[in-house]
Amino acid sequence: MSKTKKQLMSSAPWRVEEEAEAEFPEGKLKVTSQPGSTPTMHVPRKKTKRSQDQDDQDSLTEIDPELRYSFQRNFQFLQRVFSIDTVVKPLPPAMAYNVSRNLNFFTRIFTQFFDPEGIANAQKSLGLGQEEKVRKGLSGRVWSQPQSTAQVPGFFIFGDSLVDNGNNNGIITLSRANYRPYGIDFPLGVTGRFTNGRTYVDVLAQLLGFPTYIPPYSRTRGAALLRGANFASGAAGIREETGDNLGAHMSMNQQVANFGNAVLEMRRFFRGDANALNTYLSRCIFYSGMGSNDYLNNYFMPSFYTSSSDYTTQAFAAVLLQDYSRQLTQLYSLGARKVIVTAVGQIGCIPYQLARFNSNSSRCNENINKAILIFNSGLKKLVDNFNGGQLPGAKFVYLDAYQSTFDLFQNPTATFNTFSTIKSHLFRSTPYQKFMLHVSRFQRFEVIDKGCCGVGKNNGQITCLPLQQACTDRTKYLFWDAFHPTEVANILLGKASFSGSNQQSYAYPINIQQLAML
Repeated sequence: MSKTKKQLMSSAPWRVEEEAEAEFPEGKLKVTSQPGSTPTMHVPRKKTKRSQDQDDQDSLTEIDPELRYSFQRNFQFLQRVFSIDTVVKPLPPAMAYNVSRNLNFFTRIFTQFFDPEGIANAQKSLGLGQEEKVRKGLSGRVWSQPQSTAQVPGFFIFGDSLVDNGNNNGIITLSRANYRPYGIDFPLGVTGRFTNGRTYVDVLAQLLGFPTYIPPYSRTRGAALLRGANFASGAAGIREETGDNLGAHMSMNQQVANFGNAVLEMRRFFRGDANALNTYLSRCIFYSGMGSNDYLNNYFMPSFYTSSSDYTTQAFAAVLLQDYSRQLTQLYSLGARKVIVTAVGQIGCIPYQLARFNSNSSRCNENINKAILIFNSGLKKLVDNFNGGQLPGAKFVYLDAYQSTFDLFQNPTATFNTFSTIKSHLFRSTPYQKFMLHVSRFQRFEVIDKGCCGVGKNNGQITCLPLQQACTDRTKYLFWDAFHPTEVANILLGKASFSGSNQQSYAYPINIQQLAML
């Protein structure tokens, strides 16, 4: 016998919740049920202030707050549109019963992009919110330090492709690395980093105790800026025109201007109190690595630039240092007090130069190396001037990247002997542990004159191409591509400069750990 309209309506799944809410209007009881299970009744638990604050903090790393508000507002609107009152009740009884049984399914289809799970799925497909994925872990945490152990409250990064982690992904340029095999050994895969795994500043972030990598400025806004941001851009230089041969990029001038905008945004979280914000920033670490492209993609590229005919090597170094001094002073005026500045490495010996340079007397292009030494010497003196009272209250650390790369070239075995200590400190209980334990079995770089991935002589005539097959054992290579070091080389320099002694750290006048403790 067929059911009557009253029986159909009274047995519909949505009827249970409706009646329960009517019967207990003051008790604020909630009825929940899952298909195939018995409905249960409970009192909704209010979130504590602490849990709410934690949710708010988590959301900062997932999605921009304004966009999240828009998603949530639309989600609530669609919930009203697809409610029982608007969808089910106007239908004939038999149809109402069938629709009510599947209402959750239909609602899920139309609202999947507006609820938290849908947002996470959309982020995953777009490559957004990946830093949060690292914090929670794929199969464990990427590193073991909890957030409370961070030695400084924030880490702000300026530089070129050696430390860029994705700022160039969305601009028209040849200087980008958001494709395979870049990131082949990085826990998050392809991100825009110009190496196979971690960059030097990624290693520093770990050693400083940050629970996640410092995100690129291109997708960092709001309170998330307080933890730091990476402003670096591939092909960037001290000079404004440097790197124009490769397309769009953010020069050091633009990176400083972007940080100025970030300071204005951060000021909102200190109720407009500039002094309070300056006090906060004075405890943060700032890193600036500039100058390589001013030689590679400017001075020693006469087919595109006139700088080599306009200046001698001494005059060009002086011009660079004058501009760089102004830029670093601007960072100081914006609140930077603990600053790391990196010398230009031995780029006359990178695969890109080795593929173009022929000499019977030297393996490297010593003309480039000699010009770089002039700049580096002046940069070290600039650091002494800043620390000597030119910028009161500031402490600058000079990182000798030239000497570190020279040591790797001359004696890779001796440098690599410290790696077992680095490995145990950085990679405890991580999903990457298996790979790094594999690394520790090797005692030296076996290949120091060619890239792991690239085209032509020394794998340096053309840099790593999309989907190109890279070398199988990256731990044996000093260089990843025509220009950039491998992750292992970055780890070695990071550990040495962070906590090494004065004779071994490559950091002057103190190491980075000591800088953080000031």
